[in-house]
Amino acid sequence: MNEALKEMMMIGASYIAIILIGFALMNFLTGGFLIKFLRVKVSNGKRVLVKVKGVTDHYYKTGKISEKALTYRARAQKEDKIITIPDGNVLYRSMKVWCIDVDEDTNQVILPSGELSDTYDAEKYDQLITRAMYKPSLMDKNEKIMLLMIGAVILGVVIIIFYTKTMDENVTTLLTQVSELNKMVSTSGVGVVS
Repeated sequence: MNEALKEMMMIGASYIAIILIGFALMNFLTGGFLIKFLRVKVSNGKRVLVKVKGVTDHYYKTGKISEKALTYRARAQKEDKIITIPDGNVLYRSMKVWCIDVDEDTNQVILPSGELSDTYDAEKYDQLITRAMYKPSLMDKNEKIMLLMIGAVILGVVIIIFYTKTMDENVTTLLTQVSELNKMVSTSGVGVVS
């Protein structure tokens, strides 16, 4: 009995090994497509099969669609790529799963008709917004306060110079008027005002 059980286990293990080797060989020959396809098939519509058209070849990835944006991880990248999905029908069914085509070079969705969609590059603009949010400040708070104080001092000096100049003109006019009054009084002989 023990020999029969061992023999059945050996036969079962050989069948499992043949199935696993066949699956690995098919996955290798399809360029990793089989695992991606099964992952999309098992997700029950939560994921889509993304056919990425690269510069030199085509490859498949799994992606998610949420809020009119497709996110997937491109080959040899650690961060997810985000592509805006245009209005209209960009998904199509193939082998009973939802598929979408993407151009890796321009980061745009390819319509089922073969044309590129007219959408903005979400990844590029996301990087610009992130750079703008985290840009270093040109001046810190103390430098801004110092510049405001220097500006206030310069403005004060300009105002003081303006008022002293007008006061100097007023004193000069007052002195000329007093000297003219003295001349008029001296000519009339009443008395001298000092």
